[in-house]
Amino acid sequence: MLGIVKLQLTYELDCSPNRFWALYFDPDFTTRLHREGLGSTSVEIVEQHGNLASGLGRTLRYGQRPDAPGPVKRLFGEEIITTEVCTFDPALGTSLFTLVPATLADKTEIMGSIGVKGHGDTCTETFELEARVKIFGAGPIVERFIERQARDIQTNAVAFMKKELTRG
Repeated sequence: MLGIVKLQLTYELDCSPNRFWALYFDPDFTTRLHREGLGSTSVEIVEQHGNLASGLGRTLRYGQRPDAPGPVKRLFGEEIITTEVCTFDPALGTSLFTLVPATLADKTEIMGSIGVKGHGDTCTETFELEARVKIFGAGPIVERFIERQARDIQTNAVAFMKKELTRG
């Protein structure tokens, strides 16, 4: 039987949903977030099209050297390269995403969403993630690693965004 990891995190931010999405999809902010806030070894915006009013799509590729348990390092290597494909729907205030690791992509499914609801000059961000790993014997270890990584990355990303929002 395959396991599944489900994660939901909620954060309060001092900005409107429009400000959140404008910052989230800003290429300069994305690059700084990955380099400074998340410690990524590389970051490339492969493609970004559309706009915040009618809908937007983005493909992002980044590398990280996470503190991974031995079995995860043996499977994925010291550096994990990930391609993120997301689609933003302005009517829903939600961005759906898939994350595809460069190694063992056929054995790993990671998908989720970021939704933002506004309350005047504040908003609530809800991050949801589901992951399935089909690697006999190592699947549960990799799934727990993905959950921990997602939690850490999201917490660091929100902290970086909050810092940016206070800068103006």
